[in-house]
Amino acid sequence: MTNKKRYITLPENWDEMTEADWQEALKIRQTIAETDHAWTVEDARIETARAILGNRGVRQQTSNPQWLKLVSDIARSLTWLWTDDNGAISLCYRSVLNKMPAVQCGTGKNRQEWLGPMDCGADMTFGEFRQAMANIKVYEEDRNETALCALAGLLYRPAATEEQRTSIDRQMRRQPYDWDTIMEKIGRGRQMKPWQRWGAYAWMAYFCEALTTETFIVEGEEVCFAPLFEHPAPNHSRQRGGESSGGLQQIRLTLAESHVFGTAKEVDHTLLLTVMQKLLLDFNTLQRMKKK
Repeated sequence: MTNKKRYITLPENWDEMTEADWQEALKIRQTIAETDHAWTVEDARIETARAILGNRGVRQQTSNPQWLKLVSDIARSLTWLWTDDNGAISLCYRSVLNKMPAVQCGTGKNRQEWLGPMDCGADMTFGEFRQAMANIKVYEEDRNETALCALAGLLYRPAATEEQRTSIDRQMRRQPYDWDTIMEKIGRGRQMKPWQRWGAYAWMAYFCEALTTETFIVEGEEVCFAPLFEHPAPNHSRQRGGESSGGLQQIRLTLAESHVFGTAKEVDHTLLLTVMQKLLLDFNTLQRMKKK
């Protein structure tokens, strides 16, 4: 290092991470999972600190005391990213911003790119959300890798064609969630790298939680869906994303009966946040009626 001053911006939370920062953290997590020797949470934070500096053009200088001190200082600040629960090291992600907007698989002529959900789930449909919740439930029960592959293949899909954007929706980015079979989704997930699959899960898992607590922007207005989950239906325990036994399927059928979005299939192809906004409107109307 020289005496010349250089200023870089370091992330203090998940929203401030760059896509490269998050992907390096995911790779470090995968290395930890595949390595026989024991890692400490300090090791994970130090490796992440090195990557963060590298992503900002700071050359690695292991013999330079100033560089080593900088790495150590950054590592000590990463308690929000890496945690230690009785020796179990965990990589945390708590942001509705998707820091892995696309994944690339294969090489040369076989190279493919698949697009993931937009920030805040802005382009996620109700049907996609229903399928994602089902996959997450199976994966979290016993870390079922097939369910994880299905989830990753569901969320990351080829780009929509120009013909689809012209005939269906100019804003369409990805192929419709049900354009292929479950086996093709699993196959796509299996082509992804393990850290990419887990990254898809980490974002979706937190998005489900955020749906019950955070404020979203829908059609230019701030909307909080928390009231929907503060009053769960009888005999339905509150769960992440509002999912209870048959809950999302019942919502789908109820909306289809009202024809507010059309048939059950059309409900599934309606944007999730639009469906949530309708549910919130109905809930608020019911609450006002109860007070009269």
